Amino acid sequence: MTNPSFTLPWGAWLQEEERTYALPSNWTVDVAAVAGVDTARSGPGLTSALAEPIQSPSLGELARGKSTAAIAVEDITRPAAAGPVLEAVLGELEAAGIPASNVRVIFALGGHGPMHRHEMMLKVGESVMNRCDVSNHHPYENLVDLGVSKRGIPIHINRYFHEAELKLAVGSVVPHPYAGFGGGGKIVLPGVAGIETLYTNHRPAVTGLSGAGLGVVEGNTARAEMEEIALAAGLAAVVNIVPGARREPLGHFFGHPVAAHRAAVEFARTVFGTQVNPGADAVVLNAYPKDGEVLQVGNAFNAYRACTPPLVREGGTIIVSAACPLGRGYHSLHGPGGRLYRDPVRREYLGDRELVVFAPDVSTHDVRKSFWHGYPHARDWNEVTTILEERHPSGGRMIVIPTAPLAIPRPVPTSGASPTHAQE
Repeated sequence: MTNPSFTLPWGAWLQEEERTYALPSNWTVDVAAVAGVDTARSGPGLTSALAEPIQSPSLGELARGKSTAAIAVEDITRPAAAGPVLEAVLGELEAAGIPASNVRVIFALGGHGPMHRHEMMLKVGESVMNRCDVSNHHPYENLVDLGVSKRGIPIHINRYFHEAELKLAVGSVVPHPYAGFGGGGKIVLPGVAGIETLYTNHRPAVTGLSGAGLGVVEGNTARAEMEEIALAAGLAAVVNIVPGARREPLGHFFGHPVAAHRAAVEFARTVFGTQVNPGADAVVLNAYPKDGEVLQVGNAFNAYRACTPPLVREGGTIIVSAACPLGRGYHSLHGPGGRLYRDPVRREYLGDRELVVFAPDVSTHDVRKSFWHGYPHARDWNEVTTILEERHPSGGRMIVIPTAPLAIPRPVPTSGASPTHAQE
């Protein structure tokens, strides 16, 4: 009999591998995968989404009489490929009189690091790179001042985006602990906003005045503020993509920045619901598809924090796994040296559970910029199994969430039938 094992997706965008890891023989494995879709309930395709706008004129009607456009596109830290959407949008714009040469594609980085050409090509494709003026947003320069929001946040927006006659956006709708879900107006704030706007918006997430929680958009003041500023900046319409566990598009939603987003959210909740049996002895939170850099790995904990009762019993072990092909990563505010950076501390919400950071391809120096020095950093899986054997000599039950940043946990009674499966 072979030892139990599990397989993880690894290295979004830059590696796209599968890696299999074995456990000691006295463990059982529950793989808690996001629900995904089946043929009967798949989301709208791109063609039908563009043909049936949600509370918005058609793309052709929005473009009519205009000569320039700007399209804000999320960066490589987000999962969905934007190339097919942009090709379709450019076709509609050209038919309405805006040639691709008059379209700016702006990577909506917010405070993230600038993308290189190779990364841009992965995100939008070579054709878009050659046909359009493609650039990174710069949060410190090339901004316009549009006043303040209702709550007094300064509205500083990318000048290129502001000056375009038609302003559009393309982004993923995936769970987010602050905005509820990504996508919609979030691509303007923080995506193409200035550093002072970012600072004022991001600061509540650090000081404890956060949004309504993972997957919650109703009554979410953080989300409402993002949408207020996006509309003030002139965002006319969005194409929101709901991706699957391997970044494949499962549904497209085009239309008004708020209405189309809400339609995408309704569908996304069914896609990302993840049945779990809480109270396990250990859990693996795999950071794919937000495993590009250490600064994004914290997204793997969102599902853990959103689950009641806890996924892991007191005294258990939590393993976060991440490829991190981009290394430490960068954030203008939350990264080391940024105004909102704080030295990592023990995570109180973990109680007396151990946390192990399994990141084989980055240095401990990189890991320590995001994780407290008391948490072991393992660069070899054997180090992880050694820790498990020391802490759990009798073995136990392990939950594995292969795409933890996408998961919205749905606890089921432990005594019921397991919603997951084990590889043995």
